[in-house]
Amino acid sequence: MKKLVLFSLLIISSMQLKAHRDSLWVDGRYYTTDQYKNNEFESWFMPGGGYSIYKPEASDSLGMFSGIAIEFAIYTKVDQNDNPGPSHVRWYTKFNLNSSSKDGVSDLFLYSMGIDLSLEKNPKRNFLIPYFGLEVGGISHKAFGTSINFTPLAGIHLLSTRKLFVNVHGGYLYPVRNFEYLQGWFAYAGINFALWQ
Repeated sequence: MKKLVLFSLLIISSMQLKAHRDSLWVDGRYYTTDQYKNNEFESWFMPGGGYSIYKPEASDSLGMFSGIAIEFAIYTKVDQNDNPGPSHVRWYTKFNLNSSSKDGVSDLFLYSMGIDLSLEKNPKRNFLIPYFGLEVGGISHKAFGTSINFTPLAGIHLLSTRKLFVNVHGGYLYPVRNFEYLQGWFAYAGINFALWQ
C-alpha cells in the first residue's frame, strides 16, 4: 500500500513540473534567455543629451543658468546579481552650454567627466535605480575665466535597459577658483541610447 501511495504521489508531482528548456535558473528565479541578457550587459559609447540647470551662489547678480547638454556614456555596465559591488556603473562625459536668466550676462560652458554607481547590488528591476557619483571638469565664463570644478551627485536611473538610459541627478558644484561666486546647485535630466545593440 505504501508503494502505491508513493507511486501515486510521484506521478502527481511529475504532472506539476513544467519544462523550462528555454530559460535559466539564476539567483532563485527563472529567466528567459532574452531577460537574462537584458539584466546583465555592457554598452560602449551611448550618445545622448539632456537639459541642465545651475544656480550659482552669486545668482542675484549672475542669474540662474540653464540649457542643453550633450552627453556620451563611454562605458555602461549592468550586472544584476548578488556579487559585491554596484549593479549599475556608468562612465560618461558631458558638455553643457547654459544661458543666464539675467539679460547681459554671457553664457556659461560646463564640461565634465563623471562616474555613477548604483546603491543597490541586485535590484531585480530596470527602473527607479538610485545612484551616487562624481563629476570632475571645468567651468568657463567670460567674467570669471576658466576653473576646474568637481560635483558630488545623487540621482535615479528612471529607466536602464540595454538600448536606453533615462537619468536625473543633482549635486553641488565646487569650483577651484572664484569659489564664493560660482559654487552652487546643479541639476540634470537626460537620456542615452545605444547605436549598435
